Amino acid sequence: MPASDGLQPHLQPAERAIVKSYGGWTSFCVSYGLKPWEMDQNDEALAIVSALAKMDEENEKKGNGKK
Repeated sequence: MPASDGLQPHLQPAERAIVKSYGGWTSFCVSYGLKPWEMDQNDEALAIVSALAKMDEENEKKGNGKK
């Protein structure tokens, strides 16, 4: 685990699952061209993962109504 994984902010369970699928906070940030050790970029990564989790939730709701 890279030391910068310790900079991961508090995440909701859905957000945590997304980050885990990337291999951790550092890998998630780097995959979006961000540096997790720079706090403004860390905030941007949090906004991205929050948006991804929200999109997943909305897609699940839409999918539950279909056969």
